[in-house]
Amino acid sequence: MNITWKQTALQSLIQLDLWREDKGWSDIGEYLVEIIETYFNQQDMSVYIPGRIVSVKGMPINMRMVLISPGKSAPYKVFYRYDKNEVEIFLIRHPHQKPLYQQRERS
Repeated sequence: MNITWKQTALQSLIQLDLWREDKGWSDIGEYLVEIIETYFNQQDMSVYIPGRIVSVKGMPINMRMVLISPGKSAPYKVFYRYDKNEVEIFLIRHPHQKPLYQQRERS
C-alpha cells in the first residue's frame, strides 16, 4: 500500500510537537509517522475502510477520520483519503489541541 504524507499532515505534526513542547512533553511526530504507517499497512481495505467520513473546510472531499492510539495515551485523530491502494494523510490532531477551525459566534 502506498502512503503519501501531504504537506498539511507534516505541518500538523510540527504543530503537534510544538503544542506538546508547551505542555512539557516530548516530541512524538516521528513516532506517530511509524505508528500510522504500520496501522494502514496492516489494513485490508478490500474488506473494510476504517474510520468515519468527515468534512473539513478547505480540505478535499471523501476524507475519513480514524482514531489511532500510540500506547496508553489518548488517541490521535488521523484525517486521510483512500483511493485504489493509496492512502493520503492530510492531518493529525490530538483531541486536546485547539480545534482546526473556530466557529463564529452569531450576533
